[in-house]
This record gives sequence, C-alpha cells and structure tokens, in this order.
Amino acid sequence: MFNPKHILAVAAALMLFAATAQAQDTNLGTSERSGLASFNGDLVKQVEQGCIYIWAMSPGETGLLQPAWIGSGVIFMAVPEEDAAYALTNHHVAANTTLLQVESWDNTTYKAQMVATEPGIDCALIRIEGIPRDAYEPCILGNSDLVTPGDTALAIGAPGFGDASNTERSDPNISFGLHQSATMAVVSGRSTNPYLFIRTWAGWKADLGRQVMTNCPWRFVMEASISGGNSGGPLFNARGECIGLNHAHFGGGAGLSQHENYTIPINFCTKFAFQILDTGKYELPWFGMDVLIPKHFDDGPKTSEFVERHLEAGILEVFGVRNNSPAKSAGLQQGDLIVEFDGRVFTDTTELRLYIFNLEIGTQVPVVVERNGVDVELVLEVGVKRGYDSEFSL
Repeated sequence: MFNPKHILAVAAALMLFAATAQAQDTNLGTSERSGLASFNGDLVKQVEQGCIYIWAMSPGETGLLQPAWIGSGVIFMAVPEEDAAYALTNHHVAANTTLLQVESWDNTTYKAQMVATEPGIDCALIRIEGIPRDAYEPCILGNSDLVTPGDTALAIGAPGFGDASNTERSDPNISFGLHQSATMAVVSGRSTNPYLFIRTWAGWKADLGRQVMTNCPWRFVMEASISGGNSGGPLFNARGECIGLNHAHFGGGAGLSQHENYTIPINFCTKFAFQILDTGKYELPWFGMDVLIPKHFDDGPKTSEFVERHLEAGILEVFGVRNNSPAKSAGLQQGDLIVEFDGRVFTDTTELRLYIFNLEIGTQVPVVVERNGVDVELVLEVGVKRGYDSEFSL
C-alpha cells in the first residue's frame, strides 16, 4: 500500500502545507491570517471539486450492503499516475465498514479503501480508486494554529444524509437530502478541557471503541448550522484553505441544526495522514500514567464530585500506571502526587496534557512526586502511545 512513488507526492504535499503556513505566518492582519468577514459563491466554486460525500456500506438484515454511516470528506492529495486520490474524513464515518463509496462534486461514484484510521482524533485516511485527475481538484490545507476566536469560516458537507445520530433516514424531517451545502460559521474558541472529550468518549465508546477521542489535544468550538451528514466535512477559511474537519454536535433533536459544534483542527489530521503515508504508522508521546481519570472511568453521577475534588483543587494524582509502560519502568506508583514535571509546576491537568502532547518521543523527562509525604525524584522516558488500551492515560 505504501508505494515508494508516494513519497514524492507526500513531500510535495508537505512543501505545499509548509508554504501555506509560512505565507500565513507573515500575514499578521486578521483578514489575511485566517477568515474574512464575508463569503460568496465564488469560494464554494473554488473548493467544491475537493469535497466528497462518503457512503460507508455494511451488510444489512438481508445480507446485502447498505449505508451504515453517510458523511463528508475532503480530497487533499492527488496520485494521477494511478488514477487515485487521498482524502480525509472522520473515523466515526468510515471505520468498521465493509465497503466505502465516494461521491464527487459532479455526482460520480467511486470506490474507496481505508488506508488508516485514528479514533483518538476521530480521523480517517482513505484512498479513492479509479478517479481521473480532471474529475477533482485537491483542497489546500491551511494552518489551524492561526485560527482565533471570532474568525469566520465556511462548513461544506451533506447534512441530512445521516450519521450516528440520524437513524430514521426515511423520515423527511431528518433526511434533508442536501447533496451539498455551504454554511457560514464563526469560530467561538478552542476547547481544551479533557472532561468535555470524556463526555464525547462516554457516548461513543460503545460503538467506536475505548480509544475514540482520547488523543485530541483540543478542538474548535464553532457556531454553525450543521447536522448529521456534515461529519468529516471540511471547514474552510476565506482563502479556501481547509482548517478543520467537522466532527460532532450536541443538543437539540436529531437532524436539527446544532449550535454546540466541534471541529478537529486540520493540523492534527495532516500530521496523522503524512506520518501514515511516509512511514506507515502514527506515533504519539506517552508515559502510561492515569492522571486525568482512573482507568475505566465512566462519565456518570460521580463526575461532578470527581472534578470538584481533583480538577478544581489542582491535585495531580496518579490514579494508576499502565503495565509495560515507561512510567512503570521508571518506578511511578499509584497514589503519587506530581509535584514537578520536566522542571515545571502544573496545577491543572489540562495544561499537563497539552504539554505531554508536544514532547518528543525518546526524551528523558525528570519528574518529582510526593509519595507518603516524601519527595521522590524519577526520570521518565517518553514512549509511544499504544493504540489498544491506553485510553486517556498520558
């Protein structure tokens, strides 16, 4: 699957991504840095040939394939010599299916295959087969780190085609049948609170596994009218650069427009995709210590009591240490209180989590913990996060 010829394509895409980011870094004005105040149909025409609609097919009661999830996606890389293209969508749209079908902007249908999926950031990389180069135009990847609260954006997708929240697809009040929609959005801010990720995880883990949404440092909160079927669809800034994948909404009734919407920053998605295409694997820093929540914690009535005791009090307690992990090898123990981490004092689990996500694998990190009233000095080596049982451990 990882043809050496793809390395050149990956390198070209990385150069394009880096050039875009560099250009944005030098444009400090708000309108040039991210979203502009107004949009029109020209922007939709500029990006529509890179937007796709994804039919995730699974066997029905009769044994015949039928849509299990239907969402959206975005093409970001062409492989013209093989009549193929790479696209991004949500893990919850494309995972756990038998067959993927992709419908392009001109209603042509193509087969696609899963290349890799990362439930921890709700992102999947798919490869579209048999698509000629003149049938699409890859979207430009922007730099989501430059997006700030108040920036305007454009969400494109297929609302009403149904996803995990829309089960009654025959109901015309739910299945709107909008094959392509463009919705104005305003970025409200960044959601870094891990306990909001835990809320998403608690609702999705039964269907999507216990690793879902466990590796996302933060996500955009945006005000936009999007519904089921927008999942995996791109969020664009005013220059037509993709800055995120729309992935979740909360509140209201099924199929109705939501205002509490979340978008995965595109930088996390492209890091995942390019690592997979370049090396065949996706690696994240990890120690194997449970600091956010105890292992197998479930969001429920005791959540408020837990947050009040630990989060609001600023207690960084080690609730557990994973077997065969760097933390275990270094001698970290359940019940330790983290006093100092890499020469810094953390009183907030969110800050510690974000700091760990940015560490380099293989780095030696000094840690001071309080154990039975005595300070103990340890050295932890940053390892690679496991994909099967790590959950919200850091």
